[in-house]
Amino acid sequence: MPTSSHAPHCATNTIQVASLHVYPLKGAAGFSPDTWPVDERGLRHDRRFMLVDETGNFISQRTCAKLALVRADIADNTMRISCPKLAADNSRSHTDAAIVQTDLCWYQIALDALASNTPTNESAYARVQIWDDFVQALAIWPDADAMLSEFLHQRARLVYMPDNTTRLTNMNRGEPRRNVSFADAAPLLLTSETSLADLNTRLQIAGSAAIPMDRFRANVVVRGAALAEDDHWSALTIQHAQFRASNSCKRCKVITIDQTTGEFGSRDPVTTLATYRSAGNSVTFGQHLLVERAGMISIGDVLTIDSCTR
Repeated sequence: MPTSSHAPHCATNTIQVASLHVYPLKGAAGFSPDTWPVDERGLRHDRRFMLVDETGNFISQRTCAKLALVRADIADNTMRISCPKLAADNSRSHTDAAIVQTDLCWYQIALDALASNTPTNESAYARVQIWDDFVQALAIWPDADAMLSEFLHQRARLVYMPDNTTRLTNMNRGEPRRNVSFADAAPLLLTSETSLADLNTRLQIAGSAAIPMDRFRANVVVRGAALAEDDHWSALTIQHAQFRASNSCKRCKVITIDQTTGEFGSRDPVTTLATYRSAGNSVTFGQHLLVERAGMISIGDVLTIDSCTR
């Protein structure tokens, strides 16, 4: 648990869901629905797609900050990956290739068809690495690969984690272990508006600019929590969905990337977080959640804090 001067306690105030954020493609921008289903792997479709390099290792903003400018949205059970257009290209088909518009290139994948007719032939899969885990991932979109490789200026291959893939959370996040997507560590990440307001006050006192919540790429942002109380939550309920809070999230240099420009900024907010949220050689912000019971969650839903025994 990070260094904190706040005593453990469970909430006596009303805490609500302020926003939800789904990132279908790991490392890319996502979308913010008003309501969304949650299952064992987290918010449905969250981080089920990923880009890998020529060795099969995952690509993230840590090594490719420009990935922040790629966006993945879902509407009518179709995912659309888009990125800014680099050069005119009117030669691509509008049926099975990336589509180029005036200022945007995009590629669509029908998620319902993918789920109901997932290829079984071995050649459709690639062995990919996400941290210390290796899984077989579907890799059948060469036109998307070409579009994204061109934009990112590096070889990139789009891969997908099918429903029958097993990738379990680390044992240090507690038992029972849960299936997780291509997320770094846990099915969901929760952050608090109160914590961001406190951080921004400290940043401005230190002479740095305030930052938006998108730097932290959370799935669930809550409003009304007392400062640092989420560090002590161990179990919570949102509507009928139940969650286990395993640990505070250790942050990396991604939080120094401006998500609107895809560029690294200063060492802040890492430097400022280190003055009051240090955990060994790391800094923390937000909480990792594992899903104990699936359900639907919506903006405005009230959180019930069931346990503070972490």
